[in-house]
Amino acid sequence: MAALLTVLALVACSGSSDSDQPPEETSDGLALVWEAWEQINLSYASSEELVAESVVSGAMARVLDLVDITPYPFLTEIGRMRGQPPAHVPGEMVDLWRAVAKHQASNPDFDPSTVAGAAVAGMLAGLGDTSAVFLDATQYPLAKASLEGGIEGTYLGIGARVVSQDGQVVLFPFTDSPAESAGVLAGDILWSVAGFSVLGQGVEEVVEQVAGPKGTKVVLEVLRVGEPGPVSLDVFRGDIELQSVSNQLIPGGIGYVRISRFRDNTGDQVFSALENLNRFDLLALVLDIRTNPGGSLAAAKETAGEFLSNGTVFGYVEGRDGERVQLTIDPNEDRLSLDDLLIAVLVNEQTSREAETLAAALQDSGRATLFGTTTSGDASAYEFVELSDGSAMYLPVSRRYTPLGKLLARSGVTPDVEVQSVTENDGYGGESQFNRAYEFLDKQLPPFR
Repeated sequence: MAALLTVLALVACSGSSDSDQPPEETSDGLALVWEAWEQINLSYASSEELVAESVVSGAMARVLDLVDITPYPFLTEIGRMRGQPPAHVPGEMVDLWRAVAKHQASNPDFDPSTVAGAAVAGMLAGLGDTSAVFLDATQYPLAKASLEGGIEGTYLGIGARVVSQDGQVVLFPFTDSPAESAGVLAGDILWSVAGFSVLGQGVEEVVEQVAGPKGTKVVLEVLRVGEPGPVSLDVFRGDIELQSVSNQLIPGGIGYVRISRFRDNTGDQVFSALENLNRFDLLALVLDIRTNPGGSLAAAKETAGEFLSNGTVFGYVEGRDGERVQLTIDPNEDRLSLDDLLIAVLVNEQTSREAETLAAALQDSGRATLFGTTTSGDASAYEFVELSDGSAMYLPVSRRYTPLGKLLARSGVTPDVEVQSVTENDGYGGESQFNRAYEFLDKQLPPFR
């Protein structure tokens, strides 16, 4: 990439001379590229500055690779081309336009639109952000549905984990799910769905057959240990709540709450977990958000609201326009009285985005002590920016700042106590990060409790 940037700089300085001239009429198959660049300029907001040269270099590299051209001497020849590009070609993209035009001049049957997708993908690669990606018109709907499904708190189904084992599909029903209510037992082997055998099928095929409208019935036949033949069960499909929070009470009046990710219903689940623990003599809490990829910002803010008073600053969000919006904890009449609760938060290098924002908010407010390793440094808010052909770019569209005004940059959130995760035979948790947090809280509590 550095070498390509150098060549591009030479191209920019070489000016025009008497070499090849682009065709006077070139079909603008690169319109998608110009549109994408305009949208990047309007939307991109990250802890890193937008560097046009890197974006152009990324696009050029992908295009030359696609048409199988080595950069040198091809790129230096571009600088000697005469003539001006069409007025609608962005100034930063002139060299890209000339490169495609030069290639087309030698290959009249070449359609510039064939490189548009590669060029846009290269532009995003040039941002240096591995989370920023280009999705074509076939990929985008699937990616969007997957991302939205990742933060939804419920899904429609029977409520069972479906696992492939030794060529068979095995069911493990969730607690209080339609599958459990219908009599499905953990370890049941699925034999048929609606009268059709599923032997030899994969998990995805089986899940599609089991799916259906809410409230409708599906007949499952399962093989069960101790039963001479298949057992038939009528299961009614329903809304299944996804669990992202677990909790337990640890000796010494210390609670443990683990949040695997932030879904739409995570805030409610955190409240229920704390309510459950608070029925006992809860004196301190270990909040574990290690390997949490983030998700719902609203859920992360709701979680913070269990520990921070109403109106406390949760952080700031700043868009491309530079306008900074303050996020504060919303009033919550149902909030538990946990103001005196000692809190230790566990983080690691896979604590990302909204999870990082939560960690920073609790740290800045002095409400919690962070243990573990520096977080991922991926705290920007990302969105899909749609393009006219049905494709989309997944871009960071806002920067996030901590309550004290520190940019949540790629350096990540540094814990108060750095602890690498290693197995330990001693201690309650059997693992160093948890044990250090537990010991820290235990020492601050009364010895007799």
